[in-house]
Amino acid sequence: MPAFWRRLLVLLALAGLGYWYAETYGVHAGLPPFTPVLLWDYSGERTYEVTLRGSTDALKVRLAGELKQGSLKVWISRGERRLTRPRVYRQTFEDRMKRRLEPGRYTLHFAFQDARGWVRLDWVSTKFEGW
Repeated sequence: MPAFWRRLLVLLALAGLGYWYAETYGVHAGLPPFTPVLLWDYSGERTYEVTLRGSTDALKVRLAGELKQGSLKVWISRGERRLTRPRVYRQTFEDRMKRRLEPGRYTLHFAFQDARGWVRLDWVSTKFEGW
């Protein structure tokens, strides 16, 4: 068997194994806030710590994406206390959340439920000015 066909066979086997894994366990690929996140039947929660210092008093979160199935829930908390109600996103969405907060450490929560598609999650601490 020529080397080309062997390599092609190995690549096809790896692709099949990757598809089986994604269908069975779900896949979350990407590193927010720098790259879009690709999701395939993924269920789970991702949390990110954000620190607001004295020069900033707001947290701005920008969300965009297209989910073919499933949903995304987003909220902000400080310790065990939720500061915002969870917002739920499905299908195609583009939204901005801006919340005035006091200096301190906050946690951004992104909870995915059987999500398949892509999302872009960006956040920044900033000075609070209207929209």
